[in-house]
Amino acid sequence: MSSPISSLNSLSQMPALAAIKPKSEEPAGEVNFQQLLMDSLSQVNQLEHQAQSNVEARLLGENITSSEVYTSLRKADLAIKMMMQVRNKLVSSFQEIQQMRM
Repeated sequence: MSSPISSLNSLSQMPALAAIKPKSEEPAGEVNFQQLLMDSLSQVNQLEHQAQSNVEARLLGENITSSEVYTSLRKADLAIKMMMQVRNKLVSSFQEIQQMRM
């Protein structure tokens, strides 16, 4: 029966973590929050426009099913609701920070 400690020797053959570089241009652990938020807003806006164009296409009699229209409307609705919750959390956090005593 092999010892559990002897299996740790194989770990020394693994590459060092410092040698592994992240694929992104930003340092590991850092996220550009502003860009992330703007990308999310852009995606929500795109979903809303897609839902609107699907509704218009259905009303004009184009080849689009009611289920496709409903699905696009639900996607846009959920995305907007989620962004509203993110906004509410940001406002709440900002108000909490303002109330902190220094």
